[in-house]
Amino acid sequence: MAELNTTAHVSGYVLASLMFHHFNRNSDVEGFLLGGIKTEAKNSITDSQMDGVQVEYTIDIQKHIPCSTVHSFYNYVEINKEVLKKLLSCHKENVIGWYRQRRNTEQVMTFRERLIHQNLQKCLSNQELVFLLMTSSAITESSSTHSLEYAMYKLQGSCFHKVPVLVTNLGIVDQQDYHASSIACSSVGYTRVVKKLRSKYFNTDGSLKEVCRINEMSSALQEELKETCGKVEESERSLEKLLDEVNKLRKTVKEKKKLCMQTFEEKKCKKPKTDENVLLCQALQKLFPETKTLQTQTISLEGAPLPAYTCSADHGIDISEVLPLLLADKKENCESDTERQLDQSGSETEEDLLDPLKIQMAVSHSPTF
Repeated sequence: MAELNTTAHVSGYVLASLMFHHFNRNSDVEGFLLGGIKTEAKNSITDSQMDGVQVEYTIDIQKHIPCSTVHSFYNYVEINKEVLKKLLSCHKENVIGWYRQRRNTEQVMTFRERLIHQNLQKCLSNQELVFLLMTSSAITESSSTHSLEYAMYKLQGSCFHKVPVLVTNLGIVDQQDYHASSIACSSVGYTRVVKKLRSKYFNTDGSLKEVCRINEMSSALQEELKETCGKVEESERSLEKLLDEVNKLRKTVKEKKKLCMQTFEEKKCKKPKTDENVLLCQALQKLFPETKTLQTQTISLEGAPLPAYTCSADHGIDISEVLPLLLADKKENCESDTERQLDQSGSETEEDLLDPLKIQMAVSHSPTF
């Protein structure tokens, strides 16, 4: 019984080109895949089965043709044959499938894509067409990193099955290795040619000279790379130390600024204390008890005294003992003013003269020292 194994091969630069078109477009992308299909049948005989045929079906993707816009070659699900003919004018025979690139969607074929695929098979008369689906999505909140998933589908019967995709320059590493020695060959002509040119291309031990030179260059580059990495590591460590010192200095400056601001606010809120002249305050209270403007400690912006801020506290000072001359002088001035007014008007009584004198003493604003 025959076993069918289907594998799709795509080169690295073709896959990179598909990704490039996908990430550099603001909308979804559609196009066609070009390449070839190779089929190999392997017949194996085992003890349990006399004849077993294994069919290797290989799809080789070599190129892609992107469409200018989405839905360009079909109307919902119906294929526009004229547009399709223009797109594939020279590559109709090399078409092996089509592809679709979507964003932020699941890796599943939609019902519409299934119908389009079936109609393309009928229109191109190719039942081996494949469909390549590529979906991308952001995996970080800032959308700085995206993930890209791709899968290939092929219609088998009435169901779509996934086809494994192999990137040739990443999966097949044995084709990239150098052969350090010549391959053994029993041909006489090969032996004669090798002997003739051995000294030019081969060493005495049979190894290829160019391979040895490449290995020497690779070793020298590795040593140079190690030395450069050491220098870079040392510079990075010194830079890290400098950054730590800068952060410490910034922290210190920030703390000092905060302390200065706190000190400034405290000084601003704290009212300055002034020493009160208690002797003068007590003397004014004694001499001018009714004149509140002489006893205030606050003035307005225009320089007028404010009686509301009068000092009425008793400081416990006896003015008659501390300043006896001041009281005596004040008493003499009052008596002389009284006698002068009596002399000027003899018709006025003593009571008429004393009443204005009392008023004058009450409104006086400056003491006599």
